[in-house]
Amino acid sequence: MDLETLLTGTKWEIIEILANKPTSPLELAKKLNTTIANISQQLRLLQTANLIKKQRTGSAKPGKPRMLFSLSDNYAFITVFSKGFAKKKLIRISKKQKEVLKQFIKD
Repeated sequence: MDLETLLTGTKWEIIEILANKPTSPLELAKKLNTTIANISQQLRLLQTANLIKKQRTGSAKPGKPRMLFSLSDNYAFITVFSKGFAKKKLIRISKKQKEVLKQFIKD
């Protein structure tokens, strides 16, 4: 699957949520107003691309999540285009690089 396709629609919304905190599939479904089946499918695609990871909570209590998903690492999807050169690439970035990029990319 093309990386750009992974970074659109519901999958992008999931990444935005997971960037803030580990989240269960049920929480994601509620926040995105969709079904658990849809969320599970999107999570599998993101996990296959190694963009997210899952961790078991060990909880067997009713109402407590058994599985939480989070980002697998810090990444930047870089698109560069200029005369004679065009490239798109997903790169792993350090915490320092992340802070520098945040200064350039402000809402």
